[in-house]
Amino acid sequence: MRSSTEIADEILRRIQSGHYRPGDSLSQYELAEEFQTSRTPVREALRFLEARRVTSLTKTGRTIVAIPSAKSIREAFQIRAELEGLAAQLAVDWIKDSDLEVLMQHQSDYARTLRTRVRSEEGSEWLQHNRSFHDLITITSHNERLHELIQELQNDSVSSALSFASKMPPRLMEENILEHEAIIAALADRNGTAAREAMTEHVAKTMNLVLDWLPER
Repeated sequence: MRSSTEIADEILRRIQSGHYRPGDSLSQYELAEEFQTSRTPVREALRFLEARRVTSLTKTGRTIVAIPSAKSIREAFQIRAELEGLAAQLAVDWIKDSDLEVLMQHQSDYARTLRTRVRSEEGSEWLQHNRSFHDLITITSHNERLHELIQELQNDSVSSALSFASKMPPRLMEENILEHEAIIAALADRNGTAAREAMTEHVAKTMNLVLDWLPER
């Protein structure tokens, strides 16, 4: 039997991967059946996620994946832009050629799956490859506290809003891919200033993409 913490972690993973999208209903009964447990740990898991603003309750009492507001998206991405820019700058002093090879593989997988909008039972594959790309850079910064802060921002309800950007037209999609490549180029050149600028600009532009395709807009 899974604990409420394990269930919460799995639900969060599914939200981050795009398996569950903003507005999707989360049934206690169905989740309890799937995890082969009683509804009590499921209820506790959903309450924990609600406290973190990952899920929310509707007026009818249904639990859904939270739909972040434009204000919360803007605030979170503004902070992420600065923190991830700093992480990229710090990574320049630590990144190895082997790290760059892994980063380029993440980028290749990201570009391929974004262009085809590949989805699987695990969710949107492009979202997973995008997360791997960004995670590798923050880890390579060798600043654990910075990595934790960025992870915290990535793990809230705002991160699920990235799935809205899957509707972006091909031109913007290609621009997004090129932004990743500019980050890699700056890291490969060991140019901290350029790496920071490229990452900060990329996250800021991603924020605008998400806001442009937010359903309420």
